[in-house]
Amino acid sequence: MERLNPNVVALSLGFTTTILYVICLALVAITPIPVVVGFVNALQHSIDVSGMVTKSMSVKGIIVGGVGWFLIAAATGYIFAFLYNWLGQKLNR
Repeated sequence: MERLNPNVVALSLGFTTTILYVICLALVAITPIPVVVGFVNALQHSIDVSGMVTKSMSVKGIIVGGVGWFLIAAATGYIFAFLYNWLGQKLNR
């Protein structure tokens, strides 16, 4: 069984998530609010987000969101690769 490099998986997932975050920002910026609300409500198991939706985001908010999602995704990727390698070693004995 081939081992995964946790650092490579962490960075790959972090950058992938950041790219998706930027695409999401662009789509939200050009999509009418009722469409955004309907889509997000469907994703959130019908939680009504209509009172929380805004189209005004600061540069600081965008940067903090992007960095935050990168860190969350990178940590997830690292943990995934670590557990993949550990379980693979334990189960292949």
